[in-house]
Amino acid sequence: MKFRRPKLRRLAGPAGRASWGLADQALSSLSNLAVGVVVARSSTVADFGVYALAFGGYTIALNVSRAIATEPLAVRYSGERSPDWQRAVRASTATALLAGFLALLVGLAIAAFPGVPSRGVLIAFAVTMPGLLLQDAWRWAFFVVGEGRRAFVNDLVWLLAMLAIFGGLYLTDTASAFSLTFAWGLGAVIAAVAGRFQAGVAPRRQLIREWVRRNWDITPKYMGEMLAVSGTIQVYMVGITAAASLAATAGIRGAQVLLGPVNVLNQGIRMISVPEAARALRHSYRRLWLVGLAISFGVGAGALAWGAVFLLLPPFVGRQLLGPGVWTQAHEVLIPVILLQALGASNAGAFAILRALTAATRGLRVRLISSVILITCGITGAFLWGPKGAAWGLATASSITLLLWWNEAHRAITAHRRTPPPPTHPALP
Repeated sequence: MKFRRPKLRRLAGPAGRASWGLADQALSSLSNLAVGVVVARSSTVADFGVYALAFGGYTIALNVSRAIATEPLAVRYSGERSPDWQRAVRASTATALLAGFLALLVGLAIAAFPGVPSRGVLIAFAVTMPGLLLQDAWRWAFFVVGEGRRAFVNDLVWLLAMLAIFGGLYLTDTASAFSLTFAWGLGAVIAAVAGRFQAGVAPRRQLIREWVRRNWDITPKYMGEMLAVSGTIQVYMVGITAAASLAATAGIRGAQVLLGPVNVLNQGIRMISVPEAARALRHSYRRLWLVGLAISFGVGAGALAWGAVFLLLPPFVGRQLLGPGVWTQAHEVLIPVILLQALGASNAGAFAILRALTAATRGLRVRLISSVILITCGITGAFLWGPKGAAWGLATASSITLLLWWNEAHRAITAHRRTPPPPTHPALP
């Protein structure tokens, strides 16, 4: 039986990294689900609609930070801890922190406009944005060197800090949409501070310019791709609000809150999948393809399973979680939103393949085409058939974009076979 041990050891590495990744995402899911639930129960349907739009703004900032700071780290510095990794982490986390401060200024500027509803929620997102983006950067730094356990501990710090603050708010009867959102962000700030000591390195602002310059061959395309993702969500949410109502937006966001673990799992699995795909590529194209398929199948099946839980649960559970007003709107669109989330999550494997191949142009192209399809189908459905039409339009668009992703991944592998190997990652001076 000795000849099997090397194979078992090779399998143990990816399985262990994936296990820590899934455990870490479970904690992230709890954090995001908890804040969505408590805010929904503490606000009106209209206020929760504003929260949904503000959360979309946070998603845009997060995706920009990943494009310029942490995606290049995952693509070019995956492996083990080394002096190059340490210096790259100093640069990437400093870049993420800068992105957070810029997002803070933008958020406060938006909140300063006259007549902006639920201004406190916007301010809560804005002032905690540097901590939110830095905490995410630490998690990526740990995953690219296979240290998912540290990312898990960091998310546990966030969750425990947030729950402790939630408890204080409810005990003092000061819980509101503003204070609860701020507590969620403050928990991330605490975790971001803890991440600096876990990593053993600190952000270094002097390296930001050098980091951006050395990764400029891929970061503009990654940024365009990420902005297409989050910008698309904002555009179709605003469009659905205009075509149907703010209640329609609240319903879709309410259903997404219940399915929040799916979205967080999808985002988080990319932290695991990109380094794993890069490792698979060093072995063979066949392994790269199989890793991509396994990732997509696992995430897609998990999304459908989670959605089925809420379809089978009695309605009073949903009313208790979201409150009667938001639940009524969310229940009407639950099935198409489940399909939207599951189909969207199933492109994770194709995404990882394109990242491993550094096929940034292909990724940007499929993102832009997908954006047009999602916006068109979502807003058209809302205009013709109201909230249900919007949700079914988005689900239909998501099925089309899934096919586009996998077609592009197949073409990228074919093209990569015909080209010489790329140069090694650049070392920071």
